[in-house]
Amino acid sequence: MKAVDIQDRVGEDISPDRIQAQMESMIEDEVFRSSKRSVAFLKHVVTEALHGSADQIKERTIGVEVFGRSASYDTNVDHIVRTAATELRKRLAIYYGDQKHRSELRIGLVPGSYVPKFTLPHEATPPGTEDVTASDHRPFALPRTETAHPSTADLLLPVEPPSEAEPERVHRFSWLTLSVVAAFLLLAIAVGWRWLGQPSADYLFWKPVLDTPGPVLLAVGDVPNGPPSLPESAENAPLNTPVPSAGAAQTLPLADAMTIARVVGALEGRQKSVIIRRESASSFSDLRQGAVVLVGAFNNEWSLRLTHSLRYSLAMDPDRHLVYIKDAQNPSARNWSWATNQPRDLASGINSPRLRDYALISRIQSPETGHLVVVIGGLYTYGTEAAGEFLTNPDLMRELARRTRRLGTSGTLQIVIGTTVTDGTPGPPGILAISTD
Repeated sequence: MKAVDIQDRVGEDISPDRIQAQMESMIEDEVFRSSKRSVAFLKHVVTEALHGSADQIKERTIGVEVFGRSASYDTNVDHIVRTAATELRKRLAIYYGDQKHRSELRIGLVPGSYVPKFTLPHEATPPGTEDVTASDHRPFALPRTETAHPSTADLLLPVEPPSEAEPERVHRFSWLTLSVVAAFLLLAIAVGWRWLGQPSADYLFWKPVLDTPGPVLLAVGDVPNGPPSLPESAENAPLNTPVPSAGAAQTLPLADAMTIARVVGALEGRQKSVIIRRESASSFSDLRQGAVVLVGAFNNEWSLRLTHSLRYSLAMDPDRHLVYIKDAQNPSARNWSWATNQPRDLASGINSPRLRDYALISRIQSPETGHLVVVIGGLYTYGTEAAGEFLTNPDLMRELARRTRRLGTSGTLQIVIGTTVTDGTPGPPGILAISTD
């Protein structure tokens, strides 16, 4: 596509210079200044179109040239371009929805592609409506337009003009009927929203993760060679953060695998791609790329580091051979603990003792990574398995929603859960404490 082919109609001033000037004006606006990714995306596709290379505006090409992906990256796994295009369409809709921009040259994306479309303001459709494609997974609210629509009265009840004999009675009747119909409509909408439109509790928990652009990194703790230890210099420190024992095993406990499967199912079932890596292979730079889910507690260094300053954190008492969930408001308590000197292969059978394991689930907007982090880890493997079950059990998540109003927000949310282990199998998890500090 050459520049003259973009819009070549006599009497209409859509020139490459005007397009370039419009783009430069847009990227200086506050709607775009806050998103370097949208600016880079918009600059790339407009520049390519103006240079006659619209046929090269493809998903893989954008991923390589704009977002630094390798030429062989898998677009089915890494949705960076589709996610960025969705964000750009939203920002375009917001920009042109502002009254002060209604008279400007319109820049949009051709439906079903990433090729830019340039339109004069008087012939444009309502802002953003032409840009929603099948590749966008999440809906967004469009700005209101000036298009006039029939009123409820026009649609529901055409009223015959009143006769001269009884104008007042007919007038009263028509307004009474409309009022009743309107009341029933409002009631139906309220009931429909309550029972059909209300998001589920498990969706609300994952919503801040789903709203974070890009794929989710799921970092899994390595298999430890033994219990964690405290650093030698931490004896008098206010925060004694344990250090995981080194482990090079390539195997994965069944409980961790089950939790990973539950988390991946919850995210990919909502069109969110997931990248799974070992904790030891996940750098701090990786954690800064987007939302992160950490599976594991004392076998995952990132879990220990990113939760140590919260109200509930992972701690250990070497004198009593305990790992436990520490409550900063009651630091001497050891109610939620697991003995590290127990044999790994616990006794089983009908007469085996019942044990209690505990898990900490933390969802935080990490100041260290700048993104949302979800930590899921038990003191032992039973707790991790119970935590995975908790996050995917609709009844348990509804109970959580009843006990906190912060489920769908991005603020700090911590849940301590407990489970009774019988014959080597964890029972149903239960909520022991919630913090929304």
